[in-house]
Amino acid sequence: MAIFSIVGIGIMAIMSEQLIRVKTLENKIMASWVADNVLVEINLTKVEQTENWLQGSDFISNKIWYWQSREKIIKSIGIITVEVHSHENSNAPEFILEGYRVIDE
Repeated sequence: MAIFSIVGIGIMAIMSEQLIRVKTLENKIMASWVADNVLVEINLTKVEQTENWLQGSDFISNKIWYWQSREKIIKSIGIITVEVHSHENSNAPEFILEGYRVIDE
């Protein structure tokens, strides 16, 4: 009986860890979708970017995702960085996506 109890507790611990990892993976995937959407919107609507952070939020999968983007210009290429956070005041982003655009001179 004791062996079954120990095995049962071990299986519960493994299942709990797997659920945490699945939730983390789900958050990373949703954050990547938000970053992709923001980067596409910036490129399609030609939103003016600066070196200061432009901030916004999106509602995806019953959760509000907070994003910020900025552009650094190096020669004739603008490098756009999009950071996605799961909480408004979070220091560490869930996902970072970088894209580029050619600047006409």
